[in-house]
Amino acid sequence: MRDETAKAALRIAAAIVFVAAGVPAARADEIEPDRPEVTESARLVPRGALQLESGLAYSRERRGGRPTEETFEAEADLRIGLWHDLELNLGWSPLVRVRGADDDTGIGDVTLGVRYRFVEGFEDARWPPHLGVKVFAKLPAAEEPIGTGRPDFGVLLLASFELPHDFELEVNVGAAAVGQTRPNGYLAQAIATASLSYDITPSLLGFLETLFNSADERGGRGLLAVNVGLVYRLTRRLAIDAGVQTSLAGQGPDHVVRTGLSVLWR
Repeated sequence: MRDETAKAALRIAAAIVFVAAGVPAARADEIEPDRPEVTESARLVPRGALQLESGLAYSRERRGGRPTEETFEAEADLRIGLWHDLELNLGWSPLVRVRGADDDTGIGDVTLGVRYRFVEGFEDARWPPHLGVKVFAKLPAAEEPIGTGRPDFGVLLLASFELPHDFELEVNVGAAAVGQTRPNGYLAQAIATASLSYDITPSLLGFLETLFNSADERGGRGLLAVNVGLVYRLTRRLAIDAGVQTSLAGQGPDHVVRTGLSVLWR
């Protein structure tokens, strides 16, 4: 199953490159989805705009002494531009299928978030910065093994830097209070991610991302992973993507394959 999934991801990535070579370039400054990266941007959707970032994800995790857990998930994140420097995020997984020690199929948790940008990049700066903050809360809609049945809360500092030669660096640093059930309570979790992207063509973007978070359960371990992928803008308001994440150390999915579609309405 893992080989078939990896091959499917490579086919999707190859298709994106093929399309990029044969379709006229779109304006790259219109739709800028976060997915399939995990790092969240300090660039906000325009005021009055709606941006839906949706997709599918397959993950596989092996733990010693336990059956391999496979998860298939449909993902959706709605980004709403409330004001020039304020954005509302509504995230939900309408379908989650888990196969492993415990099998289950159902809906996933709902995540609410607000991004506020307090510095907007300007042309005269050497590395034009965009700086912001995001506060979020995960509302439990699913019990184990899909969710924890407990709410989570967190805050992220967001930074985006336009670098020379069509590179861009995005960084997130923050913390979360992760709900626990045995016993009930909360566990403090550190979060740090960084993504370096490059405009291969005016419409095609590639990225390399590193991810770290401390343990999300008592007695667990943190996770260090790398994520690579492509985003292709079909039009000024439509983009497709594909990405593959691999664990380097710690406890978490061995592999995550993502592919999706993002749409901007203005």
